[in-house]
Amino acid sequence: MTRHTQRQAISRRTVLAATVLGAVAASTQRTALASGTAPVGGTASRRVTPVPVGDPAGLHMWKPLDLNGRGHVIGSSPDGGPTGNALVWAGGKLTTARLPASGGEIYLEAVNDGGQLAGSHRGGPENLQTAMAWPGGAGADPIVLETDPQYRDSRAYYVNNRGHVVYRTSELPARPYRAFVYDLASGARTEIVPPASHTSGVYPRGFNDSGQLISSVFYEGSTYTFFWDGRTATDLTPLGATFLKDLNARGQVLGTHRPAEAGGYERAFLWQDGRMTDLGALGPYDVILSNTRQPMNDLGDVIGLSGTADGRVPFLWSEGRMTPLPTGGRQNVSPLGINNRREIAGRCSPDGTTWHACLWRNGRFTDLGTPRGFSDCQGLLVTEQGDVLAFASDQVGRRTCTFQITAT
Repeated sequence: MTRHTQRQAISRRTVLAATVLGAVAASTQRTALASGTAPVGGTASRRVTPVPVGDPAGLHMWKPLDLNGRGHVIGSSPDGGPTGNALVWAGGKLTTARLPASGGEIYLEAVNDGGQLAGSHRGGPENLQTAMAWPGGAGADPIVLETDPQYRDSRAYYVNNRGHVVYRTSELPARPYRAFVYDLASGARTEIVPPASHTSGVYPRGFNDSGQLISSVFYEGSTYTFFWDGRTATDLTPLGATFLKDLNARGQVLGTHRPAEAGGYERAFLWQDGRMTDLGALGPYDVILSNTRQPMNDLGDVIGLSGTADGRVPFLWSEGRMTPLPTGGRQNVSPLGINNRREIAGRCSPDGTTWHACLWRNGRFTDLGTPRGFSDCQGLLVTEQGDVLAFASDQVGRRTCTFQITAT
């Protein structure tokens, strides 16, 4: 990229930032129009306030990807572009993470409570992917995590609150993938060494503030899984897991398996300190866990769907028991994200054809509806402050936008 092109890219970001500031002001005005009360299954109504994450008619977030404990969210835009997958929502403002001087495109994967970011950059003559981090936050320059010339394809997945980033890398087109923990403060790099039998390498699926990590990969017809405590790996493959979904602050591993007693249907389990606990089921069929970054909280509570003779029933597994969640008479109800206050975001259908965002709080179900001007809305994540991050779409106009929905 020439210096002239670099200046154009910088100018574009400046224009986008200005556009966003104007959009935030406009969003505040639109919020009053979009606000209202939502029906609650068997309870009193709540006041629902949806705020667009950006300007639906301009720069805005398409889908939320991850969030931190302060309610800051990262996501992508529907239009792509150099920073289209690097949007940051914090304090009611939408901004973009800074591009490296070489240009190209960036993709964010994770944000910690300090606002540090992890992701990757794609560009150069071969359009390779390179693991990157933003130690100073979205407005600061990024750093390259993998500088060894023999490893030319890398991607960062997680950054914890200690400023440690997990990334994996490989020498194209060879396998296996290697993975490292990079300390943003010191620059120290620690390799995550899988069990000797894992010829597939490492694929990070969860990372916590204690430096623990889980890896799960389907390779050549088999699923390979392990738990890493920061020093050594414990092979979980003998458990027969079909997938590892999440790892919380307590070191609890959430996964799925097919026990013989389930007749070939999939069930969920928790593993910790060498002990595996099957979460059970509400019926004889598959248990399905959420695919967002919040299928489990730090208390060990798990959400999902359990297949029964009457259909898929939304559940909360907590303190050793799986219980059905209330649905308020709605159809196709799915819990998708849970925080540490046991507040749950999800989606429901009032008529079998359209989606509404929904919320469970203190055991009560709330249909959050859809923001005005959109036909569908799905609650994907829930902040520790109790706000729902929802993906809204308009089937007719093909518009999409993330909304932050507050229910009081």
